[in-house]
Amino acid sequence: MLTAVLFYSQRQITEFDPQGTLLHQSTSPTFDTSLITMLKEYGVPAGSIVHVGTQGNCYCENLTKSHQTQLINKLGALGYHALNLTIETMPKFASILPSVPALIVIDAKFNLRYLGPYATGYGCFTGKNLVDEISGYASSPSYVSAVVKTEADGCFCSPHY
Repeated sequence: MLTAVLFYSQRQITEFDPQGTLLHQSTSPTFDTSLITMLKEYGVPAGSIVHVGTQGNCYCENLTKSHQTQLINKLGALGYHALNLTIETMPKFASILPSVPALIVIDAKFNLRYLGPYATGYGCFTGKNLVDEISGYASSPSYVSAVVKTEADGCFCSPHY
């Protein structure tokens, strides 16, 4: 039974940014500023941990719940708060985000700290949980630039149905 589950889960693994869309956009010198401007348009406050999902049927979103909880437990004491948004309520993001679930972390000064997946691999069974790394980026007292993670294989859904 375990072998069947692992075999099935390996078939569900996809690339987070299969066409390099996010990678290409993130190389623009104005990417961070443009993204922050869009987030402000949608009412996202500073100090946010933004979960971007879909209203569609994406099983992979269920697998991020534990990662979301871990992240808010680590960053909540630093003043961060969680916010759940869907790609359907933020149509401009459909051209930026190649896959969901995705995570955007904005610090108290409206600096983009992280954009990308919560983890690699299929859920909690394989791969790497990125919560500790993301917490490190978000809690660092100095800000150099955003971490935009585009190279990841895991359980992701396309927001373009």
